Amino acid sequence: VPETACAFANSSGGRIICRAFEPEMPPEIPYIIEADGSVYVPPLVWHKKPSVLNGKVYRRIEGQNVISGLWAKSIMAADAHEFSRDDFPVENIELNERAVREFMQKIFVDGDFSREEFLRRVGVYSGKYLTFAGALMFGDILRVKAVLESPSEHAEIEASNIWFACTEILPRLTLALSPKCAEAFTEMFVNSLLHSDYNIDNHVNITIIPDPARVIINNPGTIRGSIRNHRLQKMFDLLGITHKKLHGLDIIKKYMPNFNLEEDMLELRTISTLNIEGHSELPNPIIL
Repeated sequence: VPETACAFANSSGGRIICRAFEPEMPPEIPYIIEADGSVYVPPLVWHKKPSVLNGKVYRRIEGQNVISGLWAKSIMAADAHEFSRDDFPVENIELNERAVREFMQKIFVDGDFSREEFLRRVGVYSGKYLTFAGALMFGDILRVKAVLESPSEHAEIEASNIWFACTEILPRLTLALSPKCAEAFTEMFVNSLLHSDYNIDNHVNITIIPDPARVIINNPGTIRGSIRNHRLQKMFDLLGITHKKLHGLDIIKKYMPNFNLEEDMLELRTISTLNIEGHSELPNPIIL
């Protein structure tokens, strides 16, 4: 009912027919109870039109609420821009066939549709165009680099896309960690990939420091409350990597209560540091 009432108030008005119930109308929306029991919702002028956000109704009154007036329009425009980032079509990028094959085998797809149809359904393609998310996941436009730094040792490994980052780098870095530490590290690793703003930079840097044992992830983009790359999120959901019930930050804080994200506002990057229980040996420098 609130969504319907908002739609009427935002357009030309309308009637909600009530049969054996009385609708709970949000107080932010003016309405008239008519003789036949229907509710008439008149249209509102532009600066009083209501919005529905997370099931709650807000009035767009400038200066009264963040969901209001020109301020609300700027927020919604910024959100729309953010949400469409990984929908952008890209050209002249070839997908890594091994990465695509491993991804398809992991999800287990039957033979009812073609490889191209599968890649379209999961968001790698939009129509005939490769999406930015698809290029990040399976192409060669990203650099996820892990470096082990100590006075006596330097080793590094670098992945050219998100698939190899998750299947090659992540397992090596969590191999010798305790289960709780590995879970927290995985959450921090995945969150850094999903929250990165790859329009700013295409480098995600991971530094492991043995003494005291900690890992630092430095990724492009400042802190955002919601997922920035939604097509990538869909792919991670299909793989069962992400969590729907718990926020990633909550999982990390169960292991390290004082964990916090830091922002570098000049470089437009986010820095996260996690204390680790031991560390895995990195192989000789290699690019995947």
